[in-house]
Amino acid sequence: MEKDLSSKKDEKVNTLIDDAKEASDKGDNTQIQLSNNLISITLAFVALLATAISTSSVLPTISIFQKVLIMISIVVFCVSIFVGLLNFYLNMRHHQKIARTNRKKAQRADDAKSKNTLDGVERTEMKVVTSSSVSRNNILIMTQVVLLAIGLVFCVAFIGTILFGTSNEI
Repeated sequence: MEKDLSSKKDEKVNTLIDDAKEASDKGDNTQIQLSNNLISITLAFVALLATAISTSSVLPTISIFQKVLIMISIVVFCVSIFVGLLNFYLNMRHHQKIARTNRKKAQRADDAKSKNTLDGVERTEMKVVTSSSVSRNNILIMTQVVLLAIGLVFCVAFIGTILFGTSNEI
């Protein structure tokens, strides 16, 4: 009876660990895609703004306020891009650290001369992702979203002043 419960527990725990690994992988992929998409969208807006002001015949007629709006928008977009790149870098470092730890354990297991030494090399228990890593990722992605939204507000304000202000002067 006791052995049956123990084997059922092991089976259940292994199933739950597999589910946690699968959910973690899907979550990591979603975070990577979201961060990548935010960087791409932000780059597209920076390119559009740069093109609009570099080829515009209205540039000499816009006010200093409009120029400030456009520069604030571009700077906020650039900061958003840097936050996204920082998130990619920190995730890469985190995964490299885990891989390095697992390689060291594999080397110790390979170098083991006795069963006791081999048994002493234990697999690290499944942690989906450390809570600090998840928090950091969430904070950086939310920062990207907020910066993108702020940049869009400044961008729309600039376009509005062009449409309703400068267009009347031309």
